[in-house]
Amino acid sequence: MFTKKSTASLIKASALIAAVSVLTGCGIAAPKSEIAYAEATLQSARNVGANEYAPVELERAKNKLQQAKSEMKEGKNEEALRLANESTAEGNLAQAKTEAGKASASEKQMQQSLEMLKSQLK
Repeated sequence: MFTKKSTASLIKASALIAAVSVLTGCGIAAPKSEIAYAEATLQSARNVGANEYAPVELERAKNKLQQAKSEMKEGKNEEALRLANESTAEGNLAQAKTEAGKASASEKQMQQSLEMLKSQLK
């Protein structure tokens, strides 16, 4: 038979196991805001012309965003959060490469204009 002491210990152990089970089952909340931010970053990259200057990065950002949405639907919120953050990073990289590409093209055009002006002055 159980004694009062062993019953109390059994109840405490059961409560602890239940609490741990609940806490490990919860995980993190669905990363809705991170996914929304990744979507906004992707759209911003498209708006600045990343299709032309950084198509690979733009495609990676798009794919990771789609994967993040899929993972979130399946309840895999940690994986969805990681993918949403990676999508945002790829989108930011696409924007940066686009801005660098535009600056480089502008510099090249200015150099050509300068060379043309120099040749006209001779």
